[in-house]
Amino acid sequence: MTVRVAVVGAGFIGADHAAAYAAQPDATLVGILDTDQARADVLAVRHGSGAFTDLDRLLAEARPHAASVCVPTGLHRQVVERLAAAGVHVLLEKPMAPTVPDCDAIADAARHAGMVLMLGLTHRFHAELLEARRLIEEGAIGRPMFAQDAFSFGEHGPWPAWYYDRAMSGGGELMHDGVHLVDRLQWLLDSPIVEVYGRTTTYARSTPGVEDGGVAVLAFEGGAIASLFVNEATHPLLSDAATVPMPGRLELEIHGSLGSIRYRTWHQLIVDLAGQPSLVVPRTDGDEMSREIREFLDAITERRPPIVGAREGRRGIAVIEAIYESERRRRPVLVDELFPSPT
Repeated sequence: MTVRVAVVGAGFIGADHAAAYAAQPDATLVGILDTDQARADVLAVRHGSGAFTDLDRLLAEARPHAASVCVPTGLHRQVVERLAAAGVHVLLEKPMAPTVPDCDAIADAARHAGMVLMLGLTHRFHAELLEARRLIEEGAIGRPMFAQDAFSFGEHGPWPAWYYDRAMSGGGELMHDGVHLVDRLQWLLDSPIVEVYGRTTTYARSTPGVEDGGVAVLAFEGGAIASLFVNEATHPLLSDAATVPMPGRLELEIHGSLGSIRYRTWHQLIVDLAGQPSLVVPRTDGDEMSREIREFLDAITERRPPIVGAREGRRGIAVIEAIYESERRRRPVLVDELFPSPT
């Protein structure tokens, strides 16, 4: 089966999706949609597909089976609901939506339409993190009980204006990048975050309600605890290695009774097991987007749920929103008390 695919949103993430589809033998890129005609044209010419500025026209003329949604977060719900009504499978870029109720509406639309809804959480497809997950599942480090995840970087240039509009984005750096950290921690520890205690700051931009830094203490259902640190400076930070494409410090550590793993994101995995020399797994490839796209296409053709779907996307937003609520209340909060799972 050849899957006819469209990309909705022709920004830098949309371009990554389009390139990944173009490399798949069983996918045909039939349309690029963007409100900016020139931007849609550039990407469409690159991949030999149609260019559109109107979603209804794309659906009628390109007739996609599936679409990647790479538009601003605040538009996710209306775009996915329209695609679901047309029976189009969706790969939805993170974050899932600005609020948990929006996540629930998106999930309902997908469920009622019977279409595949996958979340674009690419860190689950990093080769180094797949190896870390395998080691943890096999018990190599013992029971994982203590972790920290830091994502600190500086700008090469300004992000789109909607990043700093809370109504459109749902939040700042916690929402944009912290959701990756929340998801990969829950995935690697195989346990949901159930309690959070956090604070944010707008030290660099002073944009009301949109943080450029945040910290949180996380408690997991299985008993583990972790810390979260996100930061977006207004200036470039020194890269720690030439192979890291984004400057700053982007490191994850997970500790168990028998050992530890440390992931220098986009650089290397370091494994330390009791009684053994350190094992360094260098960056093997940059194919996480290709693996993500492959999983989406396979879920469609095999008529099965994807390995990361609405439940995982919703949980990430619930945790981030709970951190915001913790700051408002100035105390720890329970995620499921704020956002009970839908029945």
